[in-house]
Amino acid sequence: MIDRFISGLSRRSFTLGTLAIAAPSLVRAQGLTKVKITQPAESLSYMPIYVGRARNFFREAGIDLEVVVTRGDGPDVQALMAKEVDFVATPPHHLYTLYLQNRKLLGVCGILGRCGTNMVISKDAAAERNVSENSPIEQKLAALKGLTFGVSTPGSLTYNMGLYYILRAGLKPQVDAKVVGTGVGLAALAAMKNKIANASMFPSPTADEAVHLGFADWLINNTRGQDPDLREFLHAVLYVRPEFLNENTDLCKRMIGAVVKSSAWIRSASVEEVAQSIRPYFAALDEKVLLSALGNVREAVIPNGRMTAAGSDAYQKVLLQTGHLKEKVAFDAVFTNQFVPA
Repeated sequence: MIDRFISGLSRRSFTLGTLAIAAPSLVRAQGLTKVKITQPAESLSYMPIYVGRARNFFREAGIDLEVVVTRGDGPDVQALMAKEVDFVATPPHHLYTLYLQNRKLLGVCGILGRCGTNMVISKDAAAERNVSENSPIEQKLAALKGLTFGVSTPGSLTYNMGLYYILRAGLKPQVDAKVVGTGVGLAALAAMKNKIANASMFPSPTADEAVHLGFADWLINNTRGQDPDLREFLHAVLYVRPEFLNENTDLCKRMIGAVVKSSAWIRSASVEEVAQSIRPYFAALDEKVLLSALGNVREAVIPNGRMTAAGSDAYQKVLLQTGHLKEKVAFDAVFTNQFVPA
C-alpha cells in the first residue's frame, strides 16, 4: 500500500507566501537532525508536540525540531506537499481528499483520538433557547436554529463541524443557521464578543477562553465526549510524504517515538504537571483557562499513537455529510501503524 503512495505522489511546487519557509535540509547539528513540522494553529490538539519540545523528548531522539504555525488549515499541508517541511500535525481530512485526487500523504501516528472541536454559544443565545451544557444532545441540536457559527476558514475542520451540526439538526445551511469565517485565536474571540457570531466551533484553548471571558457558555464539549456519535474520532495525526518515509525511515521512527513518548507522559501526568511543562508556549493564557483546556483535551490524547478505523470512519462521516468528501476512503489507504512503537 505504501508503494502505491510513492508512485502516485504529486511533485507540484507550492509557495508558502509570507511564511517564507526554506526547503528543509536534514543536517546534523551537534548530533541532532534538523526537522521542520507545521501545525495549523496554536492549539492543545497538538499537545504532544508542545510537551515533546518542553521535556526534550525530540532532542533525546536526536531531533532538533522547528515548528511553524501556519494560522490556517491548508497551508500547513501544502508546505508538506511542496517539500518545504518534513512533517505536519493536523486533522486528517486532507489525507482523504488528496487520496481521491491521487496525491498521496500518509498518516503515521495518532495524536488526538476524540473530536477536539467544541461548540460554545453566547450567553444571550443560550438564555433565549433555554439550553445549556447539561441539556440532552437532542435539545442542543434543536437550539441551533438561528445561530451564526464562527469558524476559522471555509473548508477547515471547524467549518465542517459547524456545517455538520446544522445538517444533523435538520436545518438548511446559511438559511436556518450560518457558518462564517472569523479566523483563529484573538480574532475568533473578538468576533464572538462583538456579536458577529453567537456561537463558535473551536478547539481548546479558544473555546475555554470564550467561556472564561464571560460572553459564552459551553454547549457541546466534544473533548469530554458529550456527543456520543463523536467519542471515537481521529481528530489529529502526524502526516509524512511516503517517499520521505521510505528514504528516512529511522528518522521517522524517532520522530513518531518522541510523539508517542510525549502522549504517554501526558496521560500519566497530572493536569498541573502538564500545565507547568508547556506554560512557556502559552505564557499569555490565563492559568484557569490553561487548566480548563488541558483538563478537556488530556483524555483525548492517544497514549500509544495507534490510529483506528473506527476513528477514521467517524471523521469521514462528518465530511461525507457536509459534502467535503465524495466517497469513503479505506483506513489502510491513508494510515499505517507500522512505525508506531510496540
